[in-house]
Amino acid sequence: MISLMSNKVILWIIVFVAGAGLIFSANFFRDKGSGGVSLETPAPSETISPLPSPSPSLRPTSVQVAASCQITGQIVFLDKNFYENKGAKIVYQNVDDPIRQIFWKSNPDDGVLAIGPNLFEDLPLPDGSRNVGLTINKEPFAQNYTLTASITYGARNARGIVEDRIADCTGKVFVQMP
Repeated sequence: MISLMSNKVILWIIVFVAGAGLIFSANFFRDKGSGGVSLETPAPSETISPLPSPSPSLRPTSVQVAASCQITGQIVFLDKNFYENKGAKIVYQNVDDPIRQIFWKSNPDDGVLAIGPNLFEDLPLPDGSRNVGLTINKEPFAQNYTLTASITYGARNARGIVEDRIADCTGKVFVQMP
């Protein structure tokens, strides 16, 4: 009985030491990049420019332009739960952070459509594209909807303070209801 109890204690000690070793190594090796790319914070100037990307794999801070986006395509609902995406997507450039948002507007704005994506959290940065997704929240009153969008990005002002900016996307997505 004592032998069985001491084996359990030894097993738990091994599990504890292994877990502590994993936590230590994860913290020690976290965020260790290749060391080949350096991010510099630009000196404050009189113009407003987007923030440098926090990831060393993204473009250098010397190339700073405002974020922009384009939306195109059409979505045709075949019934309330099924639609065909005919090239409806958002294409974006120079988004500096995954916490940035996408704001969709629907015309008519009657709350019928839920539109996405809404965050850049799972999207490639700084540039990329994603198909537009829709769901119908309630019975539509209109047969056709037009979608527009805008995105947020960070900009450093003359004092070096980061401010949120909004860029309106060019283009529209047309939606045809069932």
